[in-house]
Amino acid sequence: MTEGYAPAPGVGSLVSGTPPILTMVALGEMLTLIEAAGIAAIREKSVALTSYAIELVDALIPSATVSTPRDAERRGSHLTVDHPNSAVAVERLWAQGIIPDFRHPSGVRIGLSPLSTSFAEVERGIRALADALS
Repeated sequence: MTEGYAPAPGVGSLVSGTPPILTMVALGEMLTLIEAAGIAAIREKSVALTSYAIELVDALIPSATVSTPRDAERRGSHLTVDHPNSAVAVERLWAQGIIPDFRHPSGVRIGLSPLSTSFAEVERGIRALADALS
């Protein structure tokens, strides 16, 4: 390094830094959103979304097992559904633009972001999973 600091002209000045500037801009906006919503409300919606998803899995995919804790105090904002056809189902879902994670050997992990996921989206996603598993 040389003495002093001379930023690159234009948007190039945002490419590097400690911490990375572009990452911090996005993080700042997210922190503002979290502060506005409130952690308690975010957690409340997280519990409601995952509880709803578990109810739907139980009703629509009786051959599957929810391996995520059913006790809301023991789970985060995601769930894992185990089924022997999970690997194929994840491929089918990805082809439809639905992007869950596969967890070896037989899990489909579904993340539910309480700030951006609606109950209607949860229902559509679990119905799509049910179809992909059949």
